[in-house]
Amino acid sequence: MYLYRYRKRPNFGDELNEYLWPRFIRAPLEPEPGSEDVLVGIGTLLNERLPEQGTLHILGTGYGYGAPPTPDAMRRAKIHFVRGPLTAKTLGLDPSLAISDPGILLNRTEDLDQKKDIDCAFMPHHGLCHDRMKALCEDAGVHFIHPEASCESVIDQIGRSRKLICSAMHGAIAAEALRVPWLPVITSPEIVPDKWQDWAASLNITVSFRKLPTLWSPPESSIKGRLVARAKATAFEHRMRALARSRHFRLGSDHRLNERLARMEGILNAFNEV
Repeated sequence: MYLYRYRKRPNFGDELNEYLWPRFIRAPLEPEPGSEDVLVGIGTLLNERLPEQGTLHILGTGYGYGAPPTPDAMRRAKIHFVRGPLTAKTLGLDPSLAISDPGILLNRTEDLDQKKDIDCAFMPHHGLCHDRMKALCEDAGVHFIHPEASCESVIDQIGRSRKLICSAMHGAIAAEALRVPWLPVITSPEIVPDKWQDWAASLNITVSFRKLPTLWSPPESSIKGRLVARAKATAFEHRMRALARSRHFRLGSDHRLNERLARMEGILNAFNEV
């Protein structure tokens, strides 16, 4: 079975495909096209760029970028479940198919009683992540989790954290699965709030974003550019300190998470029997 996923650069959410699916799906997964069956899994992949050949098995992916899938792709698709109700509504699907993002399966694979030796961590969106941001987080007393680190490393660091600030959606999903309170932030225009709302609604969570200054690296070389960058860096550090002390970290209910997981596992068990 061909595992269709975003592969242009390393990113925790996309790498979860390689980490999780072999633990739940019996069929061998191939990194290149050629198989008749195509697994369309974790990511925002339901758009006009879906593979043009094969049966598309939709297992928890979402809509959010580009145009909706073509009529041909939808005819070839077996939709087992999608990320959330916004995806289901956009594609005209039965609302019962809006179960959740498969990233929550980390709840079933990881140690939920891990020792907490990180008070507060920050995981940025992979589109805006650099050493300046890491240094400012460390100056603010906040542990920095690089979204392009290995899945094992990211999961370990989130699991060891008492709370997580994140502009990476799959950082929030992993935190929810590992029962680590999380706080969503926007750091750049690349962040798409509707993706978050789609997933969060599947768990009856309302997402309310805080804002952090956008830090580009390197900053502009002009005097004005350097002054603006310095002011934004100071504001970023102060804001990070304040967010780490915030009382707005949250978790969805254990009951809702376990109910979604049970439904997801039932679908995957049936998928393996075919």
